[in-house]
Amino acid sequence: MGGEQTDRTARGRILAAAERLFAERGFDHTSTALIAAEARVPQGLIFYHFKTKMALLLAVIREDQATLLDGLLPAPAPEAGLRPAVAGLWRHLSAVLGEPSPVRKIVIQEVAAHPEIRQRALELHEQMTTIIARYLAQASQHPGDPRPEHDAAAHLLAIAAGMAPLLGEPSLTLIPPGALAVLISDGLQPRRTASAGR
Repeated sequence: MGGEQTDRTARGRILAAAERLFAERGFDHTSTALIAAEARVPQGLIFYHFKTKMALLLAVIREDQATLLDGLLPAPAPEAGLRPAVAGLWRHLSAVLGEPSPVRKIVIQEVAAHPEIRQRALELHEQMTTIIARYLAQASQHPGDPRPEHDAAAHLLAIAAGMAPLLGEPSLTLIPPGALAVLISDGLQPRRTASAGR
């Protein structure tokens, strides 16, 4: 049992050291020897846990993404209506995605040079938009799968909230929650058919 606990601790130290060093120095300029020294583990232990340096980088990103997805949404959509739900969602996404993080810095640095990172970023975006679209469908009291409008709104929200750190402005300053709530909720209102008005 003690060896297993030490092994997990070593793995955690490797991930933490890799995250810090990849963010500071870049993937290509960070050796596994440097990561091992920072994590206070033998270099071979990195390859025992991760096989390659790229596998280590993907593990760092995967752990961050799992945490991000777990906290992506606010509490369940309020019953007060779609506009308050959209405004609350935007505030929450702005807090979650609007803060720069070491892992997001790594992804931005490495996305052009490494197709594996680009693929991971696209997968994360798709996972986020699926979660957000379901939330918007629930908030608009739409039964079943989200409509294309829910998907489009989810993409826009995820991209806008994620861009704020690159622009150096808080998301809520760039796009006020109330104005965004009006814009999106009006587009997500249930459609009325022509025969419904007769």
